[in-house]
Amino acid sequence: MEFFENQEKGIYKKGLFDEDAKRWAQDLRNEGQGQDKLKSSQFRNYFHEFRRLEDVFDRYKRETGGDEALAWNRLTSQIELLRAKLAYGGRSNGGPLQKLPLFRSKMDELLSDAKRSPKHFAAVMLFLEAVLAYFYGLEGERGGEAAPRSPERPAQGRRY
Repeated sequence: MEFFENQEKGIYKKGLFDEDAKRWAQDLRNEGQGQDKLKSSQFRNYFHEFRRLEDVFDRYKRETGGDEALAWNRLTSQIELLRAKLAYGGRSNGGPLQKLPLFRSKMDELLSDAKRSPKHFAAVMLFLEAVLAYFYGLEGERGGEAAPRSPERPAQGRRY
């Protein structure tokens, strides 16, 4: 996936965090039927794994005295491990992501992109955050309108 209009200057591609992210969220929302649909908690769990990698990278930079190249070399094995966990979740003998090949494919694509460089990793984090926000936004929609809420439970923002 292409994230940058100008990578050297850190300029992201126009539409990345709105049109592209919303399209990904819609695709993920539409995958599967009934109990086999992607659950918010499943998506959130993988998002938190990405976020954990972000924290690990910061810790590695501190441990190496700010040597980003060394910290990055250490982090890439952690990214590879998360790709292995994703594959394990899709195993054919009852993995929780077994019936979600699109989700697995998209997460694998992001992990592959994240491994390219620290700038790509940062772009993946921002993009995934946007996709998750749109995914939640689509959660209660029915035909373009938000699902009705009980008067006892006012609408509240989500924390992800």
